[in-house]
Amino acid sequence: MGLSDPETGIPPPSFETFESISASNMGTWDPGTVFLAAVSGGPDSMVMLAALYRHYKVRCLHVDHGIRPESSGDAQRVQAFCKDLGVPCRVVSIPQGKIAETAKRRGLGIEGAARVFRHSIWQQEVRRLGAARILVGHTQDDLLETALMRFLRGSGPAGLAAMPRENRRIIRPLITLSRRDVLAYAQTKNIPFIIDATNADIRYLRNRIRHKLVPCLDEHFPYWRKAVGSLAEIQRLAADFLEKEARKQVAWEADPQENALYTPEAWFFAQHPLIREEAVFQAVDRLSAAGKKRGAGFEPDRINPKDDAPPRRQSIRLFTGKPERTSLDLGAARIERQRGNVAVRAGSALRRNAFGKGFALLIKEAGVYTLKGLKIVCRSPAASGHEAGLPAGILADIQDTKEAGFFACLPVVFRHGYAKGRDRIIVEDPMGQAACIFSDKEKDMMMVLGKVCKKEMDKMNKKEKGIGENPVLSFIIVSGGIDA
Repeated sequence: MGLSDPETGIPPPSFETFESISASNMGTWDPGTVFLAAVSGGPDSMVMLAALYRHYKVRCLHVDHGIRPESSGDAQRVQAFCKDLGVPCRVVSIPQGKIAETAKRRGLGIEGAARVFRHSIWQQEVRRLGAARILVGHTQDDLLETALMRFLRGSGPAGLAAMPRENRRIIRPLITLSRRDVLAYAQTKNIPFIIDATNADIRYLRNRIRHKLVPCLDEHFPYWRKAVGSLAEIQRLAADFLEKEARKQVAWEADPQENALYTPEAWFFAQHPLIREEAVFQAVDRLSAAGKKRGAGFEPDRINPKDDAPPRRQSIRLFTGKPERTSLDLGAARIERQRGNVAVRAGSALRRNAFGKGFALLIKEAGVYTLKGLKIVCRSPAASGHEAGLPAGILADIQDTKEAGFFACLPVVFRHGYAKGRDRIIVEDPMGQAACIFSDKEKDMMMVLGKVCKKEMDKMNKKEKGIGENPVLSFIIVSGGIDA
């Protein structure tokens, strides 16, 4: 078939062997089981369809994303190929501009938004057909590229784990075959395929890895593929161990009314840091309304919408690695130390997603600010003078004002959320939550004041606490109502 592997000099498998390997990667199924083949028209998915259609009851689905002008022609070529094979084919077209509009509205890239639409369509078609699994054309090259992507992004064991042959509803029949094997099979069997012009666009990370990094590795590190594949397999085993160990060591107790999970603080911080991190990931997974897990879904490098995105490991470590930290907003969740427990609750991102609104204000210095109907006055302390652990200038402000106020260290962030049927704004400073502002129907405001004393100020001023040197304590006055 030609196209020998330059790393080993081994020629690709014969087309009979190619089909045999693809079929063995399918696993064992009862006769008559229906499979949905996701076919883009590229070489991987077209070859996958050609190698399997005679052995299984396959139905083809092509999603026309409406991004490229020539995409309708791609759909026609896929339909024509399916007609030649005698495979039923369905084309679902997304209106032009819809993906770009969604990408802008949800803060995604075009590829990320297209992926969201594609996954949704796949799931709908699986239900319509009663298909057992979705077949995708990921190859061994995709596995290696994904591992490199995640390494460069700083992923942990779960992110670096080898792309599985089967994952929930997905089967990857070509996962043990290389892209060279696929192209050799297409050449031998005269299989038509489409080359997407965007595959050469190095603005996308995967394409930069494919066209820039991989050739460099091939030239200077000829056995990198085996090394990365071995690393991914080791990380798969490590991730599996961590998941099981974290479930065994850290038990989360649910509070449905608060949409939160609790575990004893002393026991939590007695665990190894990696167990703590994994336990928080598991808690966030449980709290997610969609029940989505890291790395789950139809593609291993899927980009979740920002409102759904799981926290990064580095973010979780800001809390789990520092027992003195009282709270941390993780986006998809919030983690706090509360009454002897570690609490993980649905965070601002999930609340924004459910409520349909969201805003934030960052204050770094004294001044007057407005936020959705609120007037916020941030007053810095006097240059000198302390009484009862508070700057003299701030004490004068407290005595003079009749407005609702609280103390916080700059910088502070005001975040919109929703709890118990009411809008709320959470105010956070480097020590955690400083205040909580509620608004009722008449837009009257209730303030939960943060308590600041000299002891806490001393803690704030310690570099080792990880919150910066000499944070500025300010008195913040809030008036008006939340116009959410």
